[in-house]
Amino acid sequence: GLMAGTAGAQGTIGPSLAEAKKALAATEEAAVEMGVGLSCAVVDSRGTLVAMTRMDSARYFTANVAAGKARASAAFGAPSGGLTRVGELGLEKVIDGGEMLFLQGAVPIMKDGDLVGALGCSGASAQQDEDAAKAGVAAML
Repeated sequence: GLMAGTAGAQGTIGPSLAEAKKALAATEEAAVEMGVGLSCAVVDSRGTLVAMTRMDSARYFTANVAAGKARASAAFGAPSGGLTRVGELGLEKVIDGGEMLFLQGAVPIMKDGDLVGALGCSGASAQQDEDAAKAGVAAML
């Protein structure tokens, strides 16, 4: 029979809530050090939201942007900033899941060589967004 488990539909276990919270704490710490307000989102390998934070000083729309960057990174297993050509092809229109944004600021989360999700940030410069995301992933692993 069918059993509910922790494995995702793709067979890869995504980041746990505890891992996501740890990563998001590190992104916030990085943002404070940079003097910026960010929203950051952790998604699993299918792009489904695991956890998100929006700092008090982050603009309201940055939460959706962070999640869109993370979904793109998770879908293609690459940093979102390197996917601008993919965005030009319009592939996000035929891939299930939420809206993807092919903008710099998200990085994939790899565990034992497998893609398990991505972390995306928004609210500062593209490089600052990506630097915070990298800090979050490093703290998670």
